[in-house]
Amino acid sequence: MQWKKMIFWLVGIIVGVGGLTASVVFATLIFLEKDKTLKTDNDKPAVSTAATNSDSDSDSEEMSTEAVNEPIDKSIVTLADGSSGHDFISKWHDFYNDTLGWGRLETTDYAEQQKAAESILSQAENIVIDDTSIAADLEHIKEAAKLVAAADNRDAMRSLHRYFHDLDIYFNGYDYNQTFGVTEFKGED
Repeated sequence: MQWKKMIFWLVGIIVGVGGLTASVVFATLIFLEKDKTLKTDNDKPAVSTAATNSDSDSDSEEMSTEAVNEPIDKSIVTLADGSSGHDFISKWHDFYNDTLGWGRLETTDYAEQQKAAESILSQAENIVIDDTSIAADLEHIKEAAKLVAAADNRDAMRSLHRYFHDLDIYFNGYDYNQTFGVTEFKGED
């Protein structure tokens, strides 16, 4: 009878240790998997251009250091409601800094990002732009916003952040002069 008790305990210990080991291995794999870059099958210019050389999920990679100090004329971009393009760019840059910056890309709330993308698309309707490079950049922004509105596309979210970051510097004349270099518009000469 004693040997049955020993076998019972031995089997219990083996099952317990095996279960604990499997749990640790599973948790480790889950943790390591979250650091992998999401693969997308789209090759939209707005996403691929801004995501080029993107090995990490944060927006803290090296940026170009082209100095931009003077704000552009407010008449260059006007929204349909008459509000300034400067405010539009600045507002969305702040939003993306708060929700995606500093490594928050993979943990951001998709529903919030989807709502923001839909709002960007709505505000971008009937926008008046007096510069062809800004118009091209806005098309890239709309392209990326459509991708985010349709699906949880983290590369497109990163792209939106980078476009608004660069345009905010060029539009509003920051003393901070580092850009990702993704926009066609590089400020007024």
